Amino acid sequence: MRLFIASALLAVAPLATVAAPAIAAPLQHFTQDGDQYSYAATRRADGVVVLRGTVDSTGDAFNLRVRGTRVDGRIGVSTVSFTVSPETASRLASEVPAGGTMAATLAAN
Repeated sequence: MRLFIASALLAVAPLATVAAPAIAAPLQHFTQDGDQYSYAATRRADGVVVLRGTVDSTGDAFNLRVRGTRVDGRIGVSTVSFTVSPETASRLASEVPAGGTMAATLAAN
């Protein structure tokens, strides 16, 4: 279940970005299988994209780090680790700017 939720965060649909101040990204929201997610995406100086947020229906916090096609992190108390497609990794790399903070929105297909 946790791996499915984590995969859904990155692979459900295309990402679209909205510019935000470098100090904080506004929370974005999407719903998948009846669960609503709130999150923000940032890029660290080392290029790693960090997705932080909450599964609103359960209150579980998540913190996922994306390095290329590899994703590692936590959802609630569970550790997750999985890969995403090169297309998803490329989309994230292009839509979350280096040295900045942007909110990424997952829109339903």
